[in-house]
Amino acid sequence: MADYSKIIKERFGPIPKESGLTRKMRVHQGWWRMNVLDEEPGPHPITTDQKVCNVISQGKETGRNFLTPNSFRAAKETVENRTKENSGIIEEVRLYNNLLSSQPLSFNFFGELFSDEIFGLAVLKTFYSDLTKLNRVRFEYSPEENYTNDSSAFDIAFEVEAGDKKGLIGWECKYTDTFSFKPSKSDTFYGEQGNKNYATYFDIYSRSKAKFIKPYEDYVKSKDFNQLFRNQLIAESILLNNKFDFVRTGLFYYQDDESAKAISNDFKSMLTEKDNFKAITYKEYIENIQRLDLTWEQREWTMLLWARYCGLQLSRHTTTKLED
Repeated sequence: MADYSKIIKERFGPIPKESGLTRKMRVHQGWWRMNVLDEEPGPHPITTDQKVCNVISQGKETGRNFLTPNSFRAAKETVENRTKENSGIIEEVRLYNNLLSSQPLSFNFFGELFSDEIFGLAVLKTFYSDLTKLNRVRFEYSPEENYTNDSSAFDIAFEVEAGDKKGLIGWECKYTDTFSFKPSKSDTFYGEQGNKNYATYFDIYSRSKAKFIKPYEDYVKSKDFNQLFRNQLIAESILLNNKFDFVRTGLFYYQDDESAKAISNDFKSMLTEKDNFKAITYKEYIENIQRLDLTWEQREWTMLLWARYCGLQLSRHTTTKLED
């Protein structure tokens, strides 16, 4: 009789040693790769001579890291249209091949909005009722002027209108990755004295002082808040330079990520205009869309979102076998 556990482990591929939410999500993406995509495990993104369960090969050619043709098209167009003025970083190997990356996640959740602004407006209005128009959906977006003089960017941004006002909504999208807070191989946090961005960040903070409750150091010298603060500086710099009439920021995260929930609540409490920062979970997003009058294709897409990013019970049996 065949050793079922051994067969599953070999087909599933290697799992890095880790625990908690990251392990659960990595195993779930490995399950998706094995059972839904029917792909072999691909090369580890860092140690490419090894394989890892949550990676595929040839994703750029096949688009198999994306849930719909629209999300794949949004990814390709975003990469093709990027110029040297785009400060946000897109790593194409992660985007096309790494199922656990937050970059393909952004395109999977928002590619349908990118392809249909009328539908996109209906979705956004479930969170921002005053909106009257969606003009454009942008991925890894920061202004071409690069007011913050760095590579900071909103993972997803929506150019919108509310009546006669033009605005921008920019969210950080979090999956299993931690918030960034300092350059690699450095002991100095982004924006801290000694970091090359200190003068620029502190100038934007000082000119927007009324928006922040805490001293500058409380934001930049925090592993939890540094990245959200840098996003907020993008927002404030846009307003200081009159690029949009209003800017709203937020965090988009998995509903059971208690750490992200606590960090977003704490960060919101450190802003004077608290209503301009919104924390939205995958669950809330999917539920709100499913209440709309959807086509069958759109409803299928929401079910795929649930299965790919929230339906951990689907991979539970495989996880049990891997632990045997």
